[in-house]
Amino acid sequence: MRDLRRSLPAKIGAMVLATLLAAGAVLCYIATVAVWNGFGTAPSYYDDVLCREVMTDAMYNALYLVTEPDSSMQPEYAYRQEIQFAGFAYEVYYGDPANGILLGSGGQREGAAVGREATITVETTTLPLSSDAFGSGEAGEEELTALPDETAGYYTVVGRLYLDLPSYGNFHLSQLLYSIIHPISGASTVLFGLSCLGTLLCLIFLLCAAGHRTGAEGLVPNWQDRIPLELYFIGDAVLLYITLVMADSILSSGGSVYDGEFLGRMGGAFLCVLMGWVILLAALMTIATRLKLGKWWRNSLCYLLLRFLFSCCHKIWRAVGEFFQILPVAWRAVVLVGGILAAQTFLTLAMFISYYNNGLFFLVTLVLDVLVIMGTACLCRQLQQIRDMGAALAAGNLEAKIDTRKMARDIKRHAENLNAIGTGMTKAVEQRMKSERLKTELITNVSHDIKTPLTSIVNYVDLLEKEDLPEKATEYLAVLDRQSKRLKKLTEDLVEASKASTGNVAVRLTPILVNEIVHQAIGDYDERLTAGKLEVVVSTYEGNLIALADGRLLWRVLDNLLSNVCKYALAGTRVYIDLISRNDRVVVSMKNISRDPLNVNADELMERFVRGDSSRHTEGSGLGLNIAKSLMELMGGTFALSVDGDLFKAELTLRQVPDSIPSGPEA
Repeated sequence: MRDLRRSLPAKIGAMVLATLLAAGAVLCYIATVAVWNGFGTAPSYYDDVLCREVMTDAMYNALYLVTEPDSSMQPEYAYRQEIQFAGFAYEVYYGDPANGILLGSGGQREGAAVGREATITVETTTLPLSSDAFGSGEAGEEELTALPDETAGYYTVVGRLYLDLPSYGNFHLSQLLYSIIHPISGASTVLFGLSCLGTLLCLIFLLCAAGHRTGAEGLVPNWQDRIPLELYFIGDAVLLYITLVMADSILSSGGSVYDGEFLGRMGGAFLCVLMGWVILLAALMTIATRLKLGKWWRNSLCYLLLRFLFSCCHKIWRAVGEFFQILPVAWRAVVLVGGILAAQTFLTLAMFISYYNNGLFFLVTLVLDVLVIMGTACLCRQLQQIRDMGAALAAGNLEAKIDTRKMARDIKRHAENLNAIGTGMTKAVEQRMKSERLKTELITNVSHDIKTPLTSIVNYVDLLEKEDLPEKATEYLAVLDRQSKRLKKLTEDLVEASKASTGNVAVRLTPILVNEIVHQAIGDYDERLTAGKLEVVVSTYEGNLIALADGRLLWRVLDNLLSNVCKYALAGTRVYIDLISRNDRVVVSMKNISRDPLNVNADELMERFVRGDSSRHTEGSGLGLNIAKSLMELMGGTFALSVDGDLFKAELTLRQVPDSIPSGPEA
C-alpha cells in the first residue's frame, strides 16, 4: 500500500482541503449564531428579520431626513437614503396617512414591483425631533421621546422595498447574507461540527506527513526545518503581522462598505487571511518535523549561544587546569589552600565592613570551611587506599586493585601505577610458572624417553656378565655396568623430582611412628655408614612420637638424607639425628660435618642439579634434596637446610597426632 505521507500531491490536497474546511467552519459558525438569533430562517428574504431590521433603519433615516431640514446631518441622511438604503421608497406623514399631512417622499418608481411594505408611527411635538433618536428604535414600531411642549402629535412613515435591488447598499448585503445563511439554516450546527472534524483530520494527516519525502526513507528535514527556531518564529510573526495589516488596509481603503467595490475588497482581505493560514500550517508542520527528529533545541539560537559560551568557559577552564598541572603537587596544594584562605580573609573583612550582608558572608565562609574539610577527608581516604594497596602487594596479594574513578588526578596516577605493578607482577609470576611447567614437562618426557633404551642396556649388561669373557672385557663390562646403573638412578631421580614438584604423587597421610621409621632407615644404611667410618648418634624423646605422614614418602626423604651423609660426610665424624616435639609438630633434625668445603648456601643446595662439591668428583644427581623438599611439602610438612661452616644441618617437621603429644618437657 502506498504511503500517502510521502506523496506531495496528497500533502497539497490536504492543505487545500484543510483551508476550505476551515473557511467553511467559520461560515457555519457565523450562520449558526445568526440562526440562533432568528436571521435567515424566513421563507423569503422580504419576510426575514434581516430585511425588517434594515427597513426599520431606512424608515427612521427618511423621518429624520424630512423632519430635520436644518440639521447638520442632512448630507449624511441623504447619502444613507441614496446609497445605503438603495431600492427603498418612503412617504412621511404628520398624523395618519389617510387624513394626515404628507411632509415628504422619495425613491418611488412607477410600475416597479414591491417586495415588502411597512409602516412606523413616531410620537412628536411641534418642535423638531432630536437627531440623537436615530438608530435607537427596535424592530417593528419604535417609540421616541421628544422634547416636551404644549402640543403633541405623531409622524407616520410608510416604506416600500422594491424587488429589483441594486448591487450595493445594506439591502443588497443583507440579501446576500440571507442567501448564504438560509440554505444551511437547518443544518448549520451539523455542518460546523463536520467542518471542524474534517479540518482536524487534515491537520493530523499533515502533522504525520511532516518530514517525510518522496523516495526517501525516514525523516528528511527541508529548508525551513534547518532555520533556527527563534528566527523562524520571528519571521512567522512578522509575516502574520504584515498579512493582518494588509487585510485591514484593503478593507479600510476606497469608499464605503456599501458601495459596489466592497466585495472586491473582501476578496483581497480573504487572500491575506489565506496567506496567514498557510503560514500557520507551515509553522505547525515544521514544529512537528523538529519534534520527530528529536533534540529540536539544538537548532535554536539560545542553544547555539549557550553552547558557544560553554565552549569558551571550557577552554578557559582547561587552560587554567593545564597551567595548574604544570605546577608540582606541593605548589598546587599551596595555591589551592592559599586561595581558599585569601577568600575567607576577604569575606571576614567584608563581614566587618558590611552591615546588611553579614549573614550571607558568614554562610559563604562556612561553606568554604565545609568544602575544605570534605576535600581533606576525601584526600586522606584516597591516601589510605593507596597505603592498603601497598600493604596488600607487599603481602603477596597480586590480585588487589584500587578503584581510581573518583580519585584526584595525581593520586589517581599513583594508584594506577600500583595497579599496573600488581598486573605486571601477576604476569611475571604466570610466565615463571609457565616456564617451570614447561621445564618440568621436558624433564619428565626426556626421562621417560631415556628410560626405555637404558633398561635394554642394563639387561644386556646383565646377560654379558653371565658369559665367559676375557679379563680385559670383564673390566670394561664392570665400568659399563656401574655407569648404566648410575644413569638409571639419575633417570629415576629426574622422574621422581618431576612428579614431586608437580604434585603428581599419590599421598596417603596416616599416623606414622616416626621413631620406628628413623631407626629402620639407620639400620638399612648401617653398612655404608660403617664403611664411611661414620658414627650415628640418635637422640629421641622418651616415648613414641606419631606424626601424620605417608610412610613411603617419609622413607624416601630419610633415604635421600642418609645417602647424602654417606657421600659427603667427613670420615671419622659423628652424625647426629634428633627427634623432638615442638609446638605440636614432630621435628627430625640431621647434622653432619661436610668432607669438602660447602661453596653454596643452604637455599641453593635445595635447587635441582646443585651439589656442595664444586669439582663434582662424587656420584650424585643433585636432585636428592630437592626431591626431599617437594615430598615434605606434599605431606604438609617443611624441609629446611642450614650451613654453618662445614656443619650441614637438615630439619624435617611434620604435623603431630594429638594423642602422641607428651605430657613431660620437650627433648
